[in-house]
This record gives sequence, C-alpha cells and structure tokens, in this order.
Amino acid sequence: MLVFLAVVPLWTTDDYFLGVWTFILLNILVVLGLDLLLGYAGQLSLGHGAFVAVGAFASALLTTRAGWSGWAAMPVAVVLAALLAAALAMPTLRLRGYYLAMATLGFPVLFDAVIRVGSTWSGGASGVTAIPRLSIGSAILRDPKEYYWLVLGFVALVLLVTWQIANSRLGLKLRAIHADETAALSRGVPVVRLKVGIFVLSASIAALSGCLYVHQVQFVAAGTFGLHYSLMLVVMLVAGGMGRIWGGVAGVVLLGWLSELLRGVASWQPVIFGALLAGLMLLSPGGVAGFFRRRPIFLPGPPALRAATPKPRPGVVVTAEVLRVSGLLRRFGGVTAVSNLSLNLRAGEIRAIIGPNGAGKSTALALISGALRSEEGSVVLLGRECVSMAADRRALAGLGRTFQHPRLIPSLTVFENIALGASCGAKSLMESLSTARNVLDRLELRPVAQRFPDEINHYQRRLTEVGVALASHPAVLLLDEPAAGLSAAEIDRLARLLRELRDSGTAIILVDHVMDLVIPLADQVLVLEQGRPIASGDAQSVMNNDRVRSAYLGETAVHA
Repeated sequence: MLVFLAVVPLWTTDDYFLGVWTFILLNILVVLGLDLLLGYAGQLSLGHGAFVAVGAFASALLTTRAGWSGWAAMPVAVVLAALLAAALAMPTLRLRGYYLAMATLGFPVLFDAVIRVGSTWSGGASGVTAIPRLSIGSAILRDPKEYYWLVLGFVALVLLVTWQIANSRLGLKLRAIHADETAALSRGVPVVRLKVGIFVLSASIAALSGCLYVHQVQFVAAGTFGLHYSLMLVVMLVAGGMGRIWGGVAGVVLLGWLSELLRGVASWQPVIFGALLAGLMLLSPGGVAGFFRRRPIFLPGPPALRAATPKPRPGVVVTAEVLRVSGLLRRFGGVTAVSNLSLNLRAGEIRAIIGPNGAGKSTALALISGALRSEEGSVVLLGRECVSMAADRRALAGLGRTFQHPRLIPSLTVFENIALGASCGAKSLMESLSTARNVLDRLELRPVAQRFPDEINHYQRRLTEVGVALASHPAVLLLDEPAAGLSAAEIDRLARLLRELRDSGTAIILVDHVMDLVIPLADQVLVLEQGRPIASGDAQSVMNNDRVRSAYLGETAVHA
C-alpha cells in the first residue's frame, strides 16, 4: 500500500492530481482510525467528521488568532480532540447498536451549531481564512509534491501504529468486543476501558487529519466536515472492508477517485455511485476485502513433542477451598430466577448443578461469573470477595467459563480464540502463544487450528470454548451444558478431559442434563427448582431423593 502511494508523485506532475491524492491521504488517516473503532471494536460512529473539524478549527484559530506556529498548534489540537472524545465516550459508549449510532450522529450537527453561534471567534459561516502554511525552517511548504510527501509520512506513521494494534493481543481483544461483549468480558477483556481508549485514539487521528487539511487549503468553515462527510467516511470503510487495515485504504482510494471520475456526469453521480455501492455490497458484504479470506495473524507453529499436562493455577493448593458462594439472589421483574444460592468448592473437585429447564442453572453461573449482578449475597474467589467485581475482573482473578451455546469469536481462528483466552492473564505475547499451543495440543485441536469457528463441527466448537477458558489457567471452571448435542463417544472424550482437569487441581462447576456425564463425574450435586436449591450432596444420595426424582428425574426415571 505504502509503496503504491509513494510512487504517485513520481508518475504525475499535475498539481490538481497531486491535490486529489493528498485529500485521499487525509481521508485515509481518518478511516484508519475509524477502522480501529468500527471495524475492530465494532463501535459505530456516524459523527467522526466532528473530530476532524475540531482539529481543523483548533489549529486554524491558534495560528491565526494566537499567532502560534502550525507545528505548535497541531499537537494541542489533537490533545483537545482527545479530551473531547474521552468526555463524549464515557456516556456514549455504554450504548450499543442503533442507539450508539444515533448518539454519535449528533456530534457534527452540534459542533456545526457551536461554530455558527460563536461567529465572533470562529468566523461562523464565513470561516477562518489566511491560515498559514506549515514550514520546515525557513522553507514554506507551498509545493503540492512536498506537502504530499509530508502527509504521506504521517499516513505511514499512523498505518504502522494501526497495523501493530490490529495484529497484536489488543487486536484480538478488539475483535472479541466487536463480536460479543459478554464473551469478551468472560475472557478478562476490559471492554469499557478499551472502547473508550480506542475511541480517543481514533478521534486523535481524525483531528490530525483536520490539522493537515487546514494548513494545505488555508481555509475552514462551518459545514466543511459536516454530517455528509462523516457518513462518507463510514461508506468508504464499509466499501473497502471493515476489520482489514488495507481494506479501509482501498475503500478511500476507490471512492475518492470514483467521485472525481463522475464529475463529468454530476447529475447522474448519485445514481451511478449508489448502484455501484449496492452491487459491491450484494457481491461481497465484506467490501473489497471480503473477496479475500483473512489470513490468520497468529500461527500455532510446530506441535510440541508431548502435550503439556494441565497444571493448577499458581498459588492454588489442591483440596483447599477456592470458591464460596453464599445467598445469591437475582430477580427479573416479579420473577425470582435464583434465590439463596450457596455452595463451596475445593480445588480438584467437580460440583454439578442440575435441575429442569428454567430452574436457574445458567443464571446461577452468570451470577458466579459476574455476567449478572447479584442483588444479595457473597462470592469469595481464592479468599477474595468479588461479588461487586465485573466479569472481566473475576476472569483475571481466576474464574473461567463456557456458555450454554458456544460463544467463540467468528473472525478469529481456533488458535486465535485460544490465544485470546491466554492473553488476558499472560504477561507477554510469547507467553500467550506458548500457553495457547499447549492447550491446542492438549485438546487435540491442531488439525483445525487455522480454521474459523463456522468451519469446524459442533464438538470441536465445544472443545475450543473449553480451551479458551483453560488458557487463562482458571482456579474455577464453570461449564454450562458442555455435553449438549454431543454423541456418546464425544461425551466419553469430554469426561476423560474433565477427570484429568480435576486430577490436576482445577475446580469445576458443571451444569448439564446428560446424567451419563454428571453422575460418574460429580463429587457433589446441587439440585435447583424454580431458582431455589432443593437438595445437595453426593450423586447417589441426591438421585435417591424423592423430591429430586419428582421435580426433575421423574418417579421412575434414572436418566434425563
């Protein structure tokens, strides 16, 4: 990409074409930042042009009103945009989907109104004129080719930063947030903090583009970066391909020159433009980049000579109590989903929670993991009270979980999903990848390591989700119906794995309806009915309990 952009000034001396390419570079800057926010983190901002405007006006006013140099004004403008983005992100990014889009839609409209109202200092509709050009020493950058090289240098720097983020552990976490925030939290991803951080970074890059714009054009006014511009940024990104750095660049180049080529048929431009975009989206909903399969970022490497034996979490003493749950309560309106949930769990112990459908089993796991907040009670994990902790902090504290339906990140391969699980507790990338390789080999998933979740079978998806949880070295593992939909042979393999985990010191809470898995494995069984415990004890005594047989197993049934 950079090589192609670098040769542009070498094959044209036309100032107009260089100007068009410079504007394309400025839009590439904005779209690179927007791709991190929308393509990777999945946060739809329809008002990103407002941050370009903040950078442009701040740099313009500081240089024309305060007499600052452009080089001094630009970092101040970027910082100002970052502070504004942080202030807006804190409340806004708690919204999702259409609500987030509608909230950000107001940014450029509001900023435009402020500029028009403050015409005494902003120039209003007349704008700010005579903005000084940037200079290097005594040399003023008037030559379009010189300015192109300058902007290209900033694009190269931002491209390097965004590429590093996208192809790092942070990139895995952003993709997880995009796909499933609940699953991301269960992997220890600090969702809110990362969303705010990436929003601020994206806004800062947009402001940098605005600064470079005004020192080339030497003019900026209300409406220069209005709502239409903000929407075009999103269209460029979607057309090129979200979540693929090169896709955003391709989208800007494609639509930037398409607009130029259609200038001769201005009256037909919206029709042709719309038809081409519609055709592209029908052929490839993933944009231009969607025609190409995403190459995995992290590769599993050669297999280990021997799969590593599961090890207990550092600091956990086998047979010591690792989890104590007392009096948890959760209501949904007038319905009590879970009431007076209490249990304790030791390292190397499997405790099963069973009950009929709707008994509150999955809700119980959600309360223990922090996916739902308990209205009352206590959750003590490894001697630490964590009932008020968010799910990501509980995951980091030593609690791993799976879900009733596998919630893998579809844009990550099997190995990358497991690496995501390892990354949140590991100190380095190398440690994350090493742990992920060990888990991959331990679960015999290497043949499908570079496949995506929709390319593997149900058992492999179940096993991968268990691997994601295991990669964080949990002291307590919560399994929500892991045997659902598995064959008898697959259940036997799953049972062997759970026994090995138990023998290695991992404590497990197992929710399942498959009694052929639960009864032989469980050291203790807790039975729920309508959210309330009705029996607890070893498997044999629970199975012989009349109330349990009546409520769940039936009077004569032995298996569910």
